[in-house]
Amino acid sequence: MRLPSLYQFFRHQVSHGFNRQGITESATVDYVSEILTRFAETRRLYPLQDISGRPLEYIVDMLEASQQAESETASAVRGRFILRHVGEYALFMSGLFRERLRRRGELDYYIAHGSSAYWRCADCELNPRQRQVYWHLHHDFGKISSTLNTMRHEQFPLSPPSLENILGAFWRV
Repeated sequence: MRLPSLYQFFRHQVSHGFNRQGITESATVDYVSEILTRFAETRRLYPLQDISGRPLEYIVDMLEASQQAESETASAVRGRFILRHVGEYALFMSGLFRERLRRRGELDYYIAHGSSAYWRCADCELNPRQRQVYWHLHHDFGKISSTLNTMRHEQFPLSPPSLENILGAFWRV
């Protein structure tokens, strides 16, 4: 028996969950599946660092780094990378860790900044197909985030002690 790759696994799960919520754009399903695959490695959640080498863990710090990069002409590519990461990070956190953000009063903040980051990504993206994905993520950020939250509860519910073992719950579907 051949086991699916982690991407194939997430692609199946996301496709199933998104179809149930009426989200059928395959490029968006692919993109979100790729985010989940990458972020399955916790260290990939924090690819940005400050000048001391510490990971940037807060959206406000990521946005500040983005503004600094955009102000330097040679760093425009880095600024776009940071914006994309803000969108991805905000989507991941607001989708899979919604209750935590809600308890902290940060859910609306994450949704607003995630949507805005994708709008800015779409605005400067040259590839029409990728631009369309970013526009869709911008326009439907709340719905996509909410769908990830629904999937988290319906397709792979976890009890509080096992939140660290999210992959084990994915196999239930």
